[in-house]
Amino acid sequence: MDHKDKTIEELTLNLEMAEQVKKSEVLLNKDLKEIIEKQKIYIETLQKINEDFCDKIAKLRIKLNKLINE
Repeated sequence: MDHKDKTIEELTLNLEMAEQVKKSEVLLNKDLKEIIEKQKIYIETLQKINEDFCDKIAKLRIKLNKLINE
């Protein structure tokens, strides 16, 4: 195998490795986007739950203060 053939073989191997890395990165990015979206949903849900509890606690505090002051 002469130098030119060896260089072509190395370049071909490097190209294949680069393509595999790119495919791996694409799959990883897809997975990360799904995880981020899921985390956004968790955060939105927790915010809603917290808002509901805060509303209930505020109403209960008002009722409690009203009862104490009577």
